[in-house]
Amino acid sequence: MKPLILGSLHDYTIWGADNISKARGEDKAYGTWWEVSAHPYCQSPVLNMPGKNLLEVIEENPEEVLGPGLGLHEMLRLAWLDTKDRLSIQVHPQDDNAPEGDFGKSESWYVLDAKPGATLVAGTKTTDADVIRKALEDGTLDEYLVKWPVKKGDFIYIPSGMLHALGADITAIEVGTNSNTTYRFYDYGRTDAQGNPRPLHLKESFEVTDFSLKPVFVPAADEDHVLADAPQFTVTERFIGEEPVEIETGETYFVLSNMGEDTDVIWNGEAFPLKALSSVVIPWSAGKVTLKNTHVLESRPKK
Repeated sequence: MKPLILGSLHDYTIWGADNISKARGEDKAYGTWWEVSAHPYCQSPVLNMPGKNLLEVIEENPEEVLGPGLGLHEMLRLAWLDTKDRLSIQVHPQDDNAPEGDFGKSESWYVLDAKPGATLVAGTKTTDADVIRKALEDGTLDEYLVKWPVKKGDFIYIPSGMLHALGADITAIEVGTNSNTTYRFYDYGRTDAQGNPRPLHLKESFEVTDFSLKPVFVPAADEDHVLADAPQFTVTERFIGEEPVEIETGETYFVLSNMGEDTDVIWNGEAFPLKALSSVVIPWSAGKVTLKNTHVLESRPKK
């Protein structure tokens, strides 16, 4: 099967900036752009299979797209996150405590850009849930959150069950598992457009949070290197020059996300466009593709 060129789907958020929107000719600040999704919440249109979305293509050809023994549980979900304000402190469930009809969610962020002083939250300074409960009551939770300064090219892996949040002034691509369950733990007292506090999910959050969890942080580097070798997926950063490089599917499909200029993915002598800030799914049955003159993230599921 040929590479799957996907269209983007945007979500408006109260914390969204307009960097990705401007790059795509949009005049509204959309904080989230879904790039690869076969989740019921949103299905990426497959531009080179008119009338089809990614979920439909997978359901029609599961092994051909994903690889032997893989299902929707192993379908990665990628999105651009573009922030002008910090996100709410949140947590995602594990597979064994996800709500019916959804999976657990582990995720990672690759920072495409960040203003000086930008930080994100990943983890807490205490493993004691009672201390965190008291901090919520006292309004001192911020003191117990671990903040990570970030810059362009930094990467962090967030396991399911860990408190986390992107901070303000960050543009990042999220690579994560196929889930849309998020529990809002703390929101800095913000209100919606009608002036009402945004709902929190404290009961669910405490049920799934493991306060002992730590993230995996990988600083920026100007050479090929593995960003994530997590239980659910791997992410590799590749800097490819004039010499063509072949990437094989092996046991599973993979996703290429373009962090640089417009380029092409070559498959069976045919060129498939991979625009800047976009992703393409390489089906397992494609076998291999060739790239040159590009900077990409290569994301693969684990069985």
